[in-house]
Amino acid sequence: MKRSLTRKERLKTREDISRVFSSSAKVSCTGAKLVYNENMLEFNRFAVTLVRKYGNAVIRNRSKRIVREIYRNLKFNISKGYDMVIVLYPGNYSYSQRLEQFSYLLKKADLLITSH
Repeated sequence: MKRSLTRKERLKTREDISRVFSSSAKVSCTGAKLVYNENMLEFNRFAVTLVRKYGNAVIRNRSKRIVREIYRNLKFNISKGYDMVIVLYPGNYSYSQRLEQFSYLLKKADLLITSH
């Protein structure tokens, strides 16, 4: 599997994202929330959304880019067959803090594969 975030691994349409929000499990922590649902595929699909009033366009785009990069690096350690949407809340979070948040949410949702 490619290391990049491929087109088929992205949740794009409003219908797909709404489906995840309507019938799904949710876990949250300070600064972020993970909403996920099984998708009956052999790969995961992923999207990043933000709450309203989340800074200006530069801040919004940078936050989404950071979380996509974190997902791209962690995707081989995540259980397969899920649609995931991460909702970001405003705050002055660094890359490492977002990585801790995302890892915590995956562990809490029991989606992280631990290698022994």
